[in-house]
Amino acid sequence: MLLSPVGLTLDQLDSPALLLDLDAFEHNAAKMAGHLAERGIQWRPHSKAFKSPVIAHRLKCFGAIGVTVAKISEAEVMAQGGIDDILIAHLVVGQSKVRRLAALQRIADVKATVDHIDQVGPISRAAIEAGTTVGLLVDVDLGMGRTGVTSPEAAVKLARQVADAPGLRFDGVMGYEGHTVPMPDVVEKQAAIVAAIGRLNLAREAVNAAGLPTRIVSAGGTGSYQVTADLPGTTELQAGGGIFYCNYYSKVCQVVEHSPALTVLTTVVSRPRPGRAILDAGLKSMSEHRTPPTVKGHPDYRVVGLSAEHATVDLPEGADPRIGEFLELIPGYSDLTFVLHDRVLAHRRGRVEASWPIAGRGMLQ
Repeated sequence: MLLSPVGLTLDQLDSPALLLDLDAFEHNAAKMAGHLAERGIQWRPHSKAFKSPVIAHRLKCFGAIGVTVAKISEAEVMAQGGIDDILIAHLVVGQSKVRRLAALQRIADVKATVDHIDQVGPISRAAIEAGTTVGLLVDVDLGMGRTGVTSPEAAVKLARQVADAPGLRFDGVMGYEGHTVPMPDVVEKQAAIVAAIGRLNLAREAVNAAGLPTRIVSAGGTGSYQVTADLPGTTELQAGGGIFYCNYYSKVCQVVEHSPALTVLTTVVSRPRPGRAILDAGLKSMSEHRTPPTVKGHPDYRVVGLSAEHATVDLPEGADPRIGEFLELIPGYSDLTFVLHDRVLAHRRGRVEASWPIAGRGMLQ
């Protein structure tokens, strides 16, 4: 059993450890919530980034209306943790999953998405069997080519099928402009986001014109939210990872005015030669997906490789971190770092204030 680290300073911890700087986290949450609120848009952060009902409740304090999740199991964790407004931005398919979705309505409003008529019937039958009502959104392909209907006409047809099915409630439309977020050219990226949200608006307008009100129009990830929020049509955005502001969002997606909040505490365990340090945390502790980790406070240290349990760092001339010294690494991608840990240690100015379990870790079904 792990002893509580609350009250300890960071230099009293063991490594590797997942750390969350509360001052930076709160700055980022306030930034995101305020940016959307100023534009009359609600915030439904995607919890695949953090998988913790505790963090979800903290975000509600900043104005979030609930959470977005990727899987029915994540929805169960959030609902059981007291979050009562949930959107599954994924397709719920399979007998077990649709029954769980229908049953979950007894403790929370858990909405899901569909992009094909074959998904509608099983959810309808599960809702009838459970004696509940399930809200559904039509998923619209905004250009990713992954899921979603591909025309306003198809959106109308599917929305009508949802509205006419017993046990179901048509709630609106959603889409994700994810193909735009890593675009390096700012002008091209903005134009691509405008085009993507334009596709969502065409579907929304067609569905509304057919007499099916779209109560919810949901879109937006962290990498695009600062542009998407300025466009008409959406009622809520799903951006979540910006609360951590890993290197992917800062260096690849060019999100601005946030602060890195998530780090992995590591220890220098070897100095095999001058200019090289080996740390005790690798791919089992952090993600280098999409962009490498960096060393907090040392922009001239360069992480040149991650193996299972080690990070290899090239040092500038004259740098001499000692064996046993702590270094904090900002992960390449926070979503794939968080799921590697059982808990995150929330600290403020170098002292741990809380240890939050990552209750949704491993929830894949």
